[in-house]
Amino acid sequence: MTASNSSLIGLARQTGKGAPNTTDNAFDYLLFKEGALGVIPSFLPLDQEIGGGALLRNVLKVGVMSGGQLAIIPRPKTLGSFFHGITGAVNSVDGGDGSSEHAFTLGDQFDAPWFTLRSAPGALLGEQLSDARVAGLTLAWRAARFVEGQVSFQGIGVPQKVSMASWAAASRVDGGPQFLAPLGSIELPTATPAYVTAGSFTAGIAMPVDEQWVVGSYSPQNLSIVQRAYALSLAIKIEDADLYSKIMYDPAGGNAWVAAVMKEANFKIEFASDIEAAAGKPYKFSIAANGQSGAGANVSWSAQPIALRAGRQVIMAVTGTFLASPDGSTPLT
Repeated sequence: MTASNSSLIGLARQTGKGAPNTTDNAFDYLLFKEGALGVIPSFLPLDQEIGGGALLRNVLKVGVMSGGQLAIIPRPKTLGSFFHGITGAVNSVDGGDGSSEHAFTLGDQFDAPWFTLRSAPGALLGEQLSDARVAGLTLAWRAARFVEGQVSFQGIGVPQKVSMASWAAASRVDGGPQFLAPLGSIELPTATPAYVTAGSFTAGIAMPVDEQWVVGSYSPQNLSIVQRAYALSLAIKIEDADLYSKIMYDPAGGNAWVAAVMKEANFKIEFASDIEAAAGKPYKFSIAANGQSGAGANVSWSAQPIALRAGRQVIMAVTGTFLASPDGSTPLT
């Protein structure tokens, strides 16, 4: 039996589109729970023709892409690559003690890094999937668990079969520490604790290919970003009516319903590991908006009617949607 656990998935940054990365030590290999990542061919059946009989007479390959989605338990090193993929700009600072801090912000909204992917399902063969971008990232958490997630890729390079002999993947697997919900901190707004039982952060990049197929090529010509979406979803244990009233009735705290949306971007979401990158510095990541409140804030909050169940705690489901920053600052860090 060929074991799934012998499979390999790796990724490495490219210098640009059309420049596959073939440097073995540039790749990081992922641990993942399940998913599929590989070649995505387009099969075209021949149109039915009068006189041709009742069965299809032919099927052709007319195009090829690559990509897929993986369920993961995020680790610091590869999570940094995913954050870079969904934002595009990174500023790194060396802590001088073995630690580093990386700030990922939204750069050119219509550009994103290119990656080369390696895939070896069951270690049966090696595949190189070039000119790929991160198409989506979800990080999800709930009490007394570790942070989990999903990452998806979309690629347009023509796939190749390659030798795995020099990969040395076992020494480059990102088996780093996990991020734990008990070591997380969520405040909305900053310094006001939110009693969150579960939640998620979702980033999506829309790169449609219906107009990217060109004559003379089996693969799309480009991946053009046309839309981005970032959102937070939180299940919050309600102790009073304050948050409910601000979202459902009046962000200013009035008693009457008003047609105004609660906007609040001065919040803190942070998760840490029980392992330290350097003395006194645990591995951790945080998610922030533009940090403002009121009209200048770039996160709008909405909520669903509270669903009640006999004998259970009152839980409110809220969603924060990231908007463009009115002052032009980065909407996401």
